Amino acid sequence: MRNRGLNVPSWRSILASMAVGILLPMLSVGCSTTASLPPSVAVGLEGLRNEAVALRGQIEKTVGALKEMMSKPQSDLSPQYQSFTHELGILEAKVEAARQQRAATDTVVKDQFMAWDDNLKQLQNEESRQRAAERRAATEATYSGIQQKIAELKKDWTPFVIDLKDTRQYLKSDLSKEGLHTIEPTADRVFDQQGNVLKRLDDVISAMDSAIKSR
Repeated sequence: MRNRGLNVPSWRSILASMAVGILLPMLSVGCSTTASLPPSVAVGLEGLRNEAVALRGQIEKTVGALKEMMSKPQSDLSPQYQSFTHELGILEAKVEAARQQRAATDTVVKDQFMAWDDNLKQLQNEESRQRAAERRAATEATYSGIQQKIAELKKDWTPFVIDLKDTRQYLKSDLSKEGLHTIEPTADRVFDQQGNVLKRLDDVISAMDSAIKSR
């Protein structure tokens, strides 16, 4: 099982983007609700956005495999159960890849803000300092908005994944028609929650798309 590679900018690109991030405020400050992001931050977000899109597709495959087993059980349930557990395993791997990409992006953002803060102290012209501060604040607001969408997703994601894992765990020792009947309420919750999870995930992807396109 292969994880997607992390889109972590090199140290040269990070340093270059920091310089651009300091110079751009002196030239222009966007007035849109979504601030134009420094290149290093945008690259990190693009990697996270790609992981989120892959995650969305895998959610549909995993739930689809479960739905096939629950609604059209075969006399031998092993192939359907193996298909479900296989897709769930891939989903878990993609979640981990997204988690690592988010951590890498958070590090880049932290470094960007530290560079901004250090350079703000060295700017002598008051107008330049003010415009740079506005640029930093706008970028922080954009990134905070994305983090808020991720937090909202997590609220629906946690019980959704718990029910998927519980279904896998129970059927591991009771793979039968009776076992399917026993775990049916848990599986039904998965089906009911899928729509909200996908909507929250779409909100995260949309927020990142807006940020990336504005760069």
